[in-house]
This record gives sequence, C-alpha cells and structure tokens, in this order.
Amino acid sequence: MNPEILFLKYAFPCSFVLQQRGEINQDMFEYLERAVTQNEPVPQVVLEKIYFRAFSRIKALARELGQSEYFTEDMIRRYFTIRHNELLDGKLTTNKDKGLDIDPKAPPVLKQLCKVHTAEIIEAGSDFYVVQFGEKKRPVSRKLVPDASIGDKVTIHYGYAVERVV
Repeated sequence: MNPEILFLKYAFPCSFVLQQRGEINQDMFEYLERAVTQNEPVPQVVLEKIYFRAFSRIKALARELGQSEYFTEDMIRRYFTIRHNELLDGKLTTNKDKGLDIDPKAPPVLKQLCKVHTAEIIEAGSDFYVVQFGEKKRPVSRKLVPDASIGDKVTIHYGYAVERVV
C-alpha cells in the first residue's frame, strides 16, 4: 500500500481532535476525509505539516531501530500499533521529538479509545462493524475498510476500522 494512504488511514481518526484544536480547518478536514475514504494519496509534505507529532515519533523510532528510511509501511505500522500505544500507556515520557500531545490527566477511557488495537469483526452493519478485542466490544466505522467480513481481523483506531490484518 502507498505509505501516504496507509499513514492517513491510521492518522485520520485524530483529525477530529486537530480540528477541535484549530490546527486544521473544516476544508482541510473534508479534504483529508475525501482522500482517506477514496484511497487517494495526500502529499507527504502536507501530511508532515498536519500530523507533525506522529512524524516526529516515526522518525525517532526509525533512528532507534537504525533504519535510514522512516516513511515506509513497516515503520508506519510499527509506530501506530506499538509506539503510539506505549505513549498512551505512559511507557515513554520523553517529549523531545514533539510526540504525542495528550494530556497525561486524560481519562483512561479516552486513552483506550485512542489506542490502536487488533480486533475481530463480529457483526457488520451498513455503516459500521462491531468488533471485539479481548473482552471488549465496540462499534467502529467501516468507511476505511468497507469490504471486510465477519470473522476478519482489522486494526482499529478511535472509532474506525483502519486496515484488514492478514
């Protein structure tokens, strides 16, 4: 998958927060939503400007792993499925790379919602899936993975199924 498309699939759920903070306007939000739902790449330079926190952490992760390339499918997945969750869990407290900007006093339920999980689809509606991960079940939008089926495993972020896990 194109790294720009993959990155936006994982990052787009955070766009609601960026819009609420005034970091992006309604037009940019709609542009990103159109791009992510139609699998159209957004230029990397635009993504880096909007999601600078995530890019800063992806670059730091690549350096830690001795990787010269940071904008690869593998690095994007590693960041969102591992590092992003470690940050939310408070396991990484350095902020020297302009990383994840979440209030440490945020309620645990919000932090849990922001984590990326692998979940199994147990029900499918016209606009949503009900997924299960561990003992938890929740509905997620199927906009980014419209053709998954019951029994498929998907990664989820915030209120979205992000990609099918093979």
